Amino acid sequence: MTYEETFLKDFEEWLNTQVMVNEVAMAEAKKIVEEDKDERAADAYIRYESKLDAYRFLQGKFANYRDKKDFHDLPDGLFGQRKY
Repeated sequence: MTYEETFLKDFEEWLNTQVMVNEVAMAEAKKIVEEDKDERAADAYIRYESKLDAYRFLQGKFANYRDKKDFHDLPDGLFGQRKY
């Protein structure tokens, strides 16, 4: 495997881990907000959600790479969706 292939593989694995971590953290922050009305948890929820949006955007770029599309192509089925 070339250096570039190894780098992309490792980066995608890291990215997928970050998505999982932020999904769990966001769910826990939401639970705390609902149970305790903690404003710090509400702020944390927003930060986790923002990170998750960015990570999912990058996952879309990896999907383009795997599908042999250009970097700037939009993921399939994007129109009509609020998130991808």
